Amino acid sequence: MIGAAILAVLLATPLAAQDPVTNYADDDAAMNAAIADAQETLPLFPTHALDIEKIGRDGTSVKVAMPTADGAGHEHIRVTPFRMWDDGTLSGYLANAPVDLGALQQGDRVDFTTFQISDWSLFAPDGKMWGNDTSRVMFASGAFGDTPFDQIFMADPVPAEWR
Repeated sequence: MIGAAILAVLLATPLAAQDPVTNYADDDAAMNAAIADAQETLPLFPTHALDIEKIGRDGTSVKVAMPTADGAGHEHIRVTPFRMWDDGTLSGYLANAPVDLGALQQGDRVDFTTFQISDWSLFAPDGKMWGNDTSRVMFASGAFGDTPFDQIFMADPVPAEWR
């Protein structure tokens, strides 16, 4: 169902550095569990991520599963800024350079639903990140080099006061 053929991730640091593209098999247990965890906590995210006009606040992003150009899988790519419309659909702008999304390019607008969101991200006041369940799996695989975990991510992906 998830069809995660390509995972494109933006490391949302204050410098907005872009991670390398990392491929995961459709049946990668750790990545699928991370996506499931992110989707489980997704209903908590909008209350804290959207402003009064339902636009993502600074420091927020979502990772969206977009169908690849050949239709054989999905590329999971960061979208920011983004907006939730009154009908529940969302739109936003690709924060990364796509690998296999046809003519789409970084900065292009895309429309999507909450069912396509595979992860979410929100900066904590200290500059570390909440959410990022899939990036945490990538971290465990060495995708962030020598940067210590606690310099990038909050220990718990969901703030305690959200629960």
